[in-house]
Order: sequence, then structure tokens, then C-alpha cells
Amino acid sequence: MTAAIESPKADRRRSLAWALLVAAAVWLVPANLLPIMTLDTLGREQAGTIADGVLRLLRSGMPGLALVVFTASLLIPILKILVLAVIYWRTPAHPRPRGAIRAYRLVYWIGRWSMLDVFVVALLAGLMRFGVLARAVPEPGITAFALAVVLTMLSAHAFVTSQLWEPDHGSGANP
Repeated sequence: MTAAIESPKADRRRSLAWALLVAAAVWLVPANLLPIMTLDTLGREQAGTIADGVLRLLRSGMPGLALVVFTASLLIPILKILVLAVIYWRTPAHPRPRGAIRAYRLVYWIGRWSMLDVFVVALLAGLMRFGVLARAVPEPGITAFALAVVLTMLSAHAFVTSQLWEPDHGSGANP
């Protein structure tokens, strides 16, 4: 085994990555169960979860947008956590380190786009201030979603990718 795999610092970073990932998974539950925003139009309030938003888009005849919201807000956060968990679980001595690195880099890259939902809610809450006519109010679900996203990004950042490489897997360099 290489020194990088055996180092206590790498073990601590891996433990930190796991802890952050578990915390992200925990926060993803209220993020999907609690309302993310309340829309008040002409005195009629509608609070809704992410899934409610997807269903409303489908009922409104916007299946394409519903698919985008479903993918970006429900599917990708869960897949990111699952992919990172598999990578962490199989580290060290990952049987296919090159594939794991590609998956890790994809999750890391997607992380920068994961806050889009939070920005949309913040933008709507800031722009929809028409007194009694219409307003948007952020709800606790969006805070939980933001925490899940940030914790997932921190988890990916804390992970030491050099742990994926063994001397017999090629160059042994950290790609």
C-alpha cells in the first residue's frame, strides 16, 4: 500500500467526507418533505414541496420543465449522494479507480449547479413583492435543500482522491 492510503490524515479526511455525506443525506429528507416556498396570489396561499412543483408543472402542460425540475431537484441530489457513497465505500483499493475518478469529477462538477433551486426561490422571493397581489415566501424546505447541497459539496471536497489509487492500477498518480 502507498503512504497516501495509510496516512492518518487521509483516513481523517475520508471520515470527514463520510460524516458530511451522511449529514447531507439526512438533510435531504426534510428538503423533500417540507415546503420550499409559499406563493400568495390574490390572497390565495399555496405552499409546496419540490415534488408538488413537479406535479403542478405536469398538470399545467409543461412536461419538459417538469422533467428538468425533477431531474435537477430530486434525482441528481440523490444520485450524487449514492455515487459518492459507493466511491467512499470502495476506497481504498477501488477495483476501477479511473471510473471512480470520472464519477467523482462529474459529481464535483455538478455540485456547482446544485444551488440553482435555492437561487430561483431567492429570486422569486425578492422579485414577487406586489403587496396583496402576489408574493413568494421561502419555506424551511429550501433551507434544508441548501444544507444538503452544501454538505454534499463539502463532502466531495474533503475526499482525498489519491486513496483510489494503488501501485498496481497504473501510474499511481492522482489524476
